[in-house]
Amino acid sequence: MKIEPPLRIAVQGYPGSFHDVAARRFWPDKNLVLIPADSFDILAQRLRDGIADMAVMAIENSIAGSILQNYRILRENGFWVSGEIYLRIKHNLLGVKGSTLDDVKEVASHPMAINQCRQFLSQYPHWKIVESEDTALSAQHVADKNKKSKACIASADAADIYHLQNMAPGIETNKTNYTRFFIVNKTQVDVSDDVDKASVYIRVPDKKGQLLKVLQVIQDHDLNMSKLQSFPVVGSFREYFFHLDIEFDHISQYLGLKEDLLNLTFEYDETGIYKRADITSILEKQQNYTII
Repeated sequence: MKIEPPLRIAVQGYPGSFHDVAARRFWPDKNLVLIPADSFDILAQRLRDGIADMAVMAIENSIAGSILQNYRILRENGFWVSGEIYLRIKHNLLGVKGSTLDDVKEVASHPMAINQCRQFLSQYPHWKIVESEDTALSAQHVADKNKKSKACIASADAADIYHLQNMAPGIETNKTNYTRFFIVNKTQVDVSDDVDKASVYIRVPDKKGQLLKVLQVIQDHDLNMSKLQSFPVVGSFREYFFHLDIEFDHISQYLGLKEDLLNLTFEYDETGIYKRADITSILEKQQNYTII
């Protein structure tokens, strides 16, 4: 029996980070080796240099919005998106075994995690809030210090990895907080028959109504554009390129759209063609919260 080699996955963060959680959810049956990176630019370098086989990269959050630098990284490096996954972001207050909320004097975490838990933290104005570079790294530091006065905000997986106590689960203010992650390859990979989503960059002439024509063509093909993000073209005044996510039922539908869009654009680059994530349960939960 042939044993598959482990899959080396670059992530921004450390074991127990939300990138780590997303990777293990996307490949539940694979033997993964995590390649930590302190920043997204370092993550890209790990992938370019072949230290990692693939990468997991956050691209947008339902609260914070698009992570613009990561679109830049994808484009500048010519990386290929081969998949996506949405992860429900649940923040937890972690401390050493036996500690209580009354013991806590200092809470550390990534600034985004801190901001997403402000309502909970406001109940304890005497706590010192310390910003760190990573949620999981904060958990590791709490475990290393082994002091009841120190706590952190991190994932439940981080609690298990660093043997910490989950003193207050689900402390995020918004209960519909999701992050979308791209599965990233160094170069383009073969496209399977079941793909139903494409991510592309386009540039259109700086003429009246050109972008509207693009949108009209998408409408004429009866396809869903789930994302439209604009970016300035560096060094070119009043010129922009646009990132589009297009959803379809069969690859032939996308190829027909692509043929028409090539006639309207003077730059058309595919970032990825992949199977879109199943977000049915997310939409149902969001609807329930809206009704409530």
